[in-house]
Amino acid sequence: MTTVFFLFLFHLSVGVLATLPLVPESAGRSYFKFCSASSAFMTTAALWLLLRRFGVDGGPGVLGGEAYPWLIAAVSVCLVAGVLYNRARHFGWARLTRPLLWLALASGAAGIVAAAEGRAVVVATDLSSTVLLGAAASAMVLGHWYLVVLDLPISALRRLTVLLIAALVVRSVVVGVALAGPVHGGYEDATRVAAGLFSLDGVFVWMRVLFGLAGPLSLLWFIWKTVEIRSTQSATGILYVQLFLVLAGELLAKYLRVAARLPL
Repeated sequence: MTTVFFLFLFHLSVGVLATLPLVPESAGRSYFKFCSASSAFMTTAALWLLLRRFGVDGGPGVLGGEAYPWLIAAVSVCLVAGVLYNRARHFGWARLTRPLLWLALASGAAGIVAAAEGRAVVVATDLSSTVLLGAAASAMVLGHWYLVVLDLPISALRRLTVLLIAALVVRSVVVGVALAGPVHGGYEDATRVAAGLFSLDGVFVWMRVLFGLAGPLSLLWFIWKTVEIRSTQSATGILYVQLFLVLAGELLAKYLRVAARLPL
């Protein structure tokens, strides 16, 4: 479970940072500080889990193999850059915020690729998961910020809603590709595992699809309509449910990747 929660926390933290360029400065300094602080906290927990796992058995094979030291380095740089970005926001060092944010994102992306062991299907799975987690979490938080910054333009929430829709569609395609046929290179055939409906892993595959994809997709129309009519409180309420479903689905996906070798 150490590996499962490392992947979950690290992807969520990088995903939250990845949405910040889409949010206008009119959201206020507090929004960017809150999101970057939350990301830094999750990255710290992820790094602790990574180092703990490394100390127990020298590094799990599902996390990078020979690239394991590079994974630790990438996560560490992402953490330091994220903390410095937060401090730059706090003190108003505008010229440093963008370079620090891009450094955190670049090192986060490098860590995601390193943890994927260079396999294209796993890289696609992890990157799509990162964007989906970040979009779902940031959209919900931004919905609350309309109570803090009363003149925040609705275009900010609309951008994150569009990102959420695109991320869900891409994530569904990636999962569909994994379910459509065998995934080579040490990973199991997802179709074969899913066919064992009454096996433990088979049940988790269908729970992952139901809660992590079908549920969120069914809510997109309602979210979009409430954003269009500028009903931010209603949109935020639906985004709460959306976030819960996405978190549940992606946590199950991490478990299936580690326990059943399914890149879902």
